[in-house]
Amino acid sequence: MKTQRTFFRLISIFCALSLFAVQPGFAATKSVNKLKSAGRTANSIPNTILNGVQAPLKSVGINGDFYIDTKNLNIYGPKKNNAWPLPISLRGTAGVAGTDGRTGTPGVAGTDGKTITNTSTVSGSAGATGATGATGITGPAGSTGPAGASGSAGPAGPPGPAGSTGATGSTGAPGSSGSLGVVVSDLTPWTISTASPGTGQVITVFPLLTANKMYSFTIMVNATRARYPGEIKGTIALTSGLNGLRSSSITSYFTTNLSGTVHTSEIMFYGTISVGVDVDSIQLTVLDVVGHSGTDAISFTGVSWLTEVGSIT
Repeated sequence: MKTQRTFFRLISIFCALSLFAVQPGFAATKSVNKLKSAGRTANSIPNTILNGVQAPLKSVGINGDFYIDTKNLNIYGPKKNNAWPLPISLRGTAGVAGTDGRTGTPGVAGTDGKTITNTSTVSGSAGATGATGATGITGPAGSTGPAGASGSAGPAGPPGPAGSTGATGSTGAPGSSGSLGVVVSDLTPWTISTASPGTGQVITVFPLLTANKMYSFTIMVNATRARYPGEIKGTIALTSGLNGLRSSSITSYFTTNLSGTVHTSEIMFYGTISVGVDVDSIQLTVLDVVGHSGTDAISFTGVSWLTEVGSIT
C-alpha cells in the first residue's frame, strides 16, 4: 500500500510540474488568452524535469527547471536566479490501514470417486504354523587323559680349558707414497715496465704444496721485448723462506737485440722441493737488471710442471 501511495504521489507531482512548465496562459485582466501549444518554439527554451542520485549541483539545469533526487526522494524547483531552493520530500506519511476485505464463501466440495467393485476388502486368514522339529541329543564330553611323567635332566659337562693368547705381531713398515701424477699449469701472463734497475715482479707458481712431501718441478718462462738489449734475472724460493728448495736452474740471462725487432728468450727452472711441517708454496721473482723496460716493456708467459715424488719421514 505504501509503494502504491508513493507512486500515485509521484504521478500527481509530475502532472503538477507539467502545468508549471507551461508558459503563463492567463493575463492579469479578466480576458482570457489562448494557451500556447506544447513543444519547443524558435523563441523560447523549454523547461524540463531533471533527475539524479544526489542533490543537484548549482551548474545543473536552467531557471524554471525542476530536479528529482531519485535516491533520497526529494524534489527541487523551480530553479530561480540560477539557484535551487530547499527540497521537498516526496515520501508520503504513513496512512491509515485499509479495512480487511470480506471473506469469500467456501467452494462446493467435489463428489467422491467411484470404488472399484471387483476389489476385495476382506483380509485372508493366516496360514497355520508348522510344527517345530525335535532337538537332537548332545553327545557326552570325552575324558581327559593322564599327563606323562617328566624325564630327568642330564648332568652338565665340564668347561673346556681356556686357550692361551698369541703374541702380537710387529708393525709393518709403511709403504711408499704413490706418485701424485704430473700437474701442468699455465702461468698468468704478466709485464715488467720499470726504469729502476733491479726491480720487477713476484709471481706465485705453485700456491699449495702439502706439508712433509717431496716434489719435482719444472718452470719454463718466455720473455718478449721489442728493442733494447738487457739482462733479466729470475730466482725461485719457498714462500716460507725455508731451505727446502734444491735446483740447478738458470737464474739470469743477457739478450742482445741489434736488429730492433721483437725478440723472445726463455728461462727454465727445474729441481726438487722438500716441504716442511707446514703448507708452503714457490715464488718466482723476475727483475730487470738494467732498467730498460721503462721504455721497452717486457711481456712474460710461462708454464709449470709439478710431480709429487714421495713423503718426508
